Amino acid sequence: MAFPITHILFPTDFSKNAEHALSFAAEIASRNGARVTLYHASQDTMDLAPNFEASKDDTIQDANEHFDQLIKGLHKKKKYKDLEFATLLQSGQPVTSLLNYINEEKPDLIVMGTKGATSNRNAIFGSVTTNVIQKSEIPMLAIPQGSSIDKLKNIVFTTDYKEGDIAALKQTIELAKLFDSTIQVVHIAKQKDIESEIKFRGFRDLITSKLKYENMTFHLKYERDFFPGIADYIMEHPTSLLVMVRYKKTFWEKLAERDHSKEMAFYSNVPLLMLIGKEQVESPLITKDAREEQNANY
Repeated sequence: MAFPITHILFPTDFSKNAEHALSFAAEIASRNGARVTLYHASQDTMDLAPNFEASKDDTIQDANEHFDQLIKGLHKKKKYKDLEFATLLQSGQPVTSLLNYINEEKPDLIVMGTKGATSNRNAIFGSVTTNVIQKSEIPMLAIPQGSSIDKLKNIVFTTDYKEGDIAALKQTIELAKLFDSTIQVVHIAKQKDIESEIKFRGFRDLITSKLKYENMTFHLKYERDFFPGIADYIMEHPTSLLVMVRYKKTFWEKLAERDHSKEMAFYSNVPLLMLIGKEQVESPLITKDAREEQNANY
């Protein structure tokens, strides 16, 4: 995926959290000229009940009314009045139905709302959102309640020096251009030593030679564990959006193994953009020549 994009998928359960996230989808769509598909999956568990057909009709009517309210609400705003919307109501298990639709239609970006502050990962993002982040091959933007699209000015991009990070950072730059945002490229190193410094400088020099963006800075933070490291960094620096890249052993899988409320707190306050890294290119970017050149400077 690269920004600008043409199709944004917005799954919704018609909650307040989802409604809040819709403004992000609309703003990104308006700046790209993209269309937005509002998606809702309804799981009917009483297929054999005598009044099933009537209940199904009520569900369809309610969903269509919710869709209409959301679209009319956005069209009342001048900057969104020409946005193109489509709606889709599917019957079935929400996670399975949504992932099947994503695999078939392949939208450019998925935008979903999250639930709020808690130490439980699924409770923050909701089980559907969590599953999409884990399994979708499409970039996913998770929006917490209380964040603002008007303040998408400071983007933090986390890197572990993988080759796929170049393409992901290029995508992030395209998004940053839409909002005139700064980008802070952050690496969390386990220990302070010459090798960590060499890798950091080599990556920084490589990226600045390949990708040109004036408002991009590079930061190296030392912490034995990534999660408290990035949590502390975000608490210390203004952050409007956190960008991570998902590989084989994903950030999300690692986070699922933990239960630390301090580390989870910032995920309930800062929007998270999960980009998809190429699994076959997980090797570090710092070459032997780059290491030798950096060593010569010490």
